[in-house]
Amino acid sequence: MDQKSNGKPRQLPGIIPTISAGFDLTTHHLWLIVLPFVLDVFYWIGPRLSIRSIVEETAAMLIDDPFFSELVDPLGMVEVAAQTNLFTTLSIPLIGIPALMNGAVPTQAPLSPLVMEVENILPWFVWLIGLSVMGLLLTSIYLSLVGLLLEEEQAGARQSVLRFLIHVTRSAVRLFILGIVFFIILIFLWLPMLPVAVILGSISTSLSAVVMLFGVVIVALYLSLAVPGIVLGDRGAIKAVKESVRMVHRNMMSTMNILLILILISSGTNLLWRMADDGSWLTLVSLAGHAFINTALIATFFIFYRNRSASLLAESI
Repeated sequence: MDQKSNGKPRQLPGIIPTISAGFDLTTHHLWLIVLPFVLDVFYWIGPRLSIRSIVEETAAMLIDDPFFSELVDPLGMVEVAAQTNLFTTLSIPLIGIPALMNGAVPTQAPLSPLVMEVENILPWFVWLIGLSVMGLLLTSIYLSLVGLLLEEEQAGARQSVLRFLIHVTRSAVRLFILGIVFFIILIFLWLPMLPVAVILGSISTSLSAVVMLFGVVIVALYLSLAVPGIVLGDRGAIKAVKESVRMVHRNMMSTMNILLILILISSGTNLLWRMADDGSWLTLVSLAGHAFINTALIATFFIFYRNRSASLLAESI
């Protein structure tokens, strides 16, 4: 429940007006969808980076080892590797640029993409680190552009290019630190849950996975407002985490409601885009629609943060 100030409920925009504001912002600045659209097109018909050779070699060794062959499915590993494009590492989990084609490699396309094979562990590691860093920078640029428009909308003043570039670099570093904090908190949360997961795992591996996933959901919920806090609020990573935990705690129901609605909208429309994908050039329409919808949803969440942050600041004065 949203908190009260001086005994009176603080009036904040509801979910529908907030979503409407997010879509209005994106509609008036359609260039915001360029980055996710181009990234999706790259995943769709651009070159692909395969690690099938590495996985096949690893699977061959695991098959010869009775212990590991019982723990993992070597043939399943090869099958998954055949559907993996290492370039999709550019899409950072949870906070990265939204992309419709960042799962298994598309099986239908109007062109035959070039497939490049990574055959050794060292080149794979270099590619992984390089693409992750590039993905983090692209994410920072994308989110900072959304934040920039909201900041200019509120302040009524334009930001210089130099200041924007500094902000992008600083945000990328802070988002990286946020990722480390996320995993540290998750590990500490998982430790007391581990015995329960092991017991349930003896009954069903699915039950064990649900317990561990529950930990991820809890941490993601409480740290969800840290991302707009870093990008829009220009907070340091640790300060953004503390602020996020505080705001989510004080606005638990509204935060859960808007996250649930945004996830449902995104998942539902993604399903429609994939159903409409016939491998022809008309898929470009789906990619553009996906970029628009998800950019509007990100803008919505940033606006949600801005409203709650302003309310929290007003209550502390």
